[in-house]
Amino acid sequence: MFSGLTAVIFREKGDTSFRQVWFDTLQAHQRVHFLEGLRRLGIKDDEPPAVKAAKYHYLTNAIGGLKMEYIEETPKKVWIRYLAPMWTYAGVAMLALPGHARRTMGSAWHPRNGALLGAPGLQYVRTKTIMEGDPYDEGCFIEHDRALAPEEALVFRVELRTPEFDPSKAPVLDPELWPEERKLKARPKFAGGYVSRTILTMIAKFGLDSTSYIVAQTMRLLAIQYIHELKADQGIEGNDLASISRLFTGLLRATRQDHELIWDGDRRFRVVLRSYKPFDWETPEDLRDAMFHFQRMGTRVLNGRIRVTRESEPFPGPIESETWTFEDTGKWLW
Repeated sequence: MFSGLTAVIFREKGDTSFRQVWFDTLQAHQRVHFLEGLRRLGIKDDEPPAVKAAKYHYLTNAIGGLKMEYIEETPKKVWIRYLAPMWTYAGVAMLALPGHARRTMGSAWHPRNGALLGAPGLQYVRTKTIMEGDPYDEGCFIEHDRALAPEEALVFRVELRTPEFDPSKAPVLDPELWPEERKLKARPKFAGGYVSRTILTMIAKFGLDSTSYIVAQTMRLLAIQYIHELKADQGIEGNDLASISRLFTGLLRATRQDHELIWDGDRRFRVVLRSYKPFDWETPEDLRDAMFHFQRMGTRVLNGRIRVTRESEPFPGPIESETWTFEDTGKWLW
């Protein structure tokens, strides 16, 4: 969803908006998560700023499912690499998106770590970018012995030879702080946080109507592209009503949603949804309906005889419940 949203923004709103949403999303995410994340990861306060900054990116992104490398050249110069295949734009998508997307990522978050850490001499040097033909995204944090001017916090510099990664020297999470169960719970929060933050950024920049349109287009296209794969991932073979119930309730379980499946005879079932992760803010009806385009289109792709409807109901607190109804009409609808 995060990848699809940014790709559709590029298609619908152009390059400038694409870069701005990326930049604003990452900066907002950093303000909320960076300092608290250091504590949760068990990164010690007395470690050098370059080490703390690099460890944060290495460990958080590894939890999120990215392949990473960490090289501590000195306590004041630490390298991190983001390896392919690219998490954000899988497959051939990265060939179509502008190469500066990864530079935007590096310029939005990494050079601000020094200010947040109270380390005015910390600099981020960006040396390689996958989307420009390099083997990985690479950069290093360097702690200088003087305060840097704002324009010095980020440098783009070509480095043809950089240190080799030694896995035995890479940071590891404290197994007592981070047992396997906690890591498994953290991964969907990692991805969900970016989805939620991106949509908030879009509403602030484009307004609710344009945002809902982009979300609806994204969800329709994701369903068209991935519904067969998501069905196969769950070992579901048929396209009948029962198979579709297993598909969508399986996805709700995977995303830890509070839901109930109710069968009304053998030709109709309902799903009552009582949570709306990853959103922890009041979600407008237009946006919720835009999200439901995934279920609408996914069902249409699999079985054109099934009618899909959605109803919202008042519910205490910031989240309303909603009911999805899937009915086998016994006739072709399209």
